[in-house]
Amino acid sequence: MPESNALSRLTPRERRCLELVALHFDTGQIAAELGISTATVNGYLADARQKLGARNRKEAARMLRSADADSRESTPTEHTSEIDRVEGEVTAGATVVSQLEPAASGGWVSRMLYLERMIAPHELGLGRRLLMIVGMVVALCVALAMSVVAAVGLVAIFTNLRP
Repeated sequence: MPESNALSRLTPRERRCLELVALHFDTGQIAAELGISTATVNGYLADARQKLGARNRKEAARMLRSADADSRESTPTEHTSEIDRVEGEVTAGATVVSQLEPAASGGWVSRMLYLERMIAPHELGLGRRLLMIVGMVVALCVALAMSVVAAVGLVAIFTNLRP
């Protein structure tokens, strides 16, 4: 079956699930975003994989993404989807921040609960990676120092309790 025919058979929910897979959402995040159960998400993704003849969900998402890119090149007046808008912001070097307006399905609360990441770690530059590593090392040192202070305080308390 030609790929374009298979893509036309996808339901809007299957397409949206694949778009979210392309944004590196896991099943729980997709379920929260769409306001459905994880079993339903898995069902949509399985149906989409079957219709597209893909081996896994990531391959199906890549197929959808490449078909959308091909259709944009052939018809430049078409509106871009949310996935394209977000990718454009990421590739332009802008830091993408989750919008705080609640959506009808899920919204910002679900994004906060699942700590949605809009930029995959492999897309970060060397400078940002180093900055993240330094930040984690500083946080670890602060936590260690606080543990030592707490331990010294407990020792002082228990030594004063001895008769």
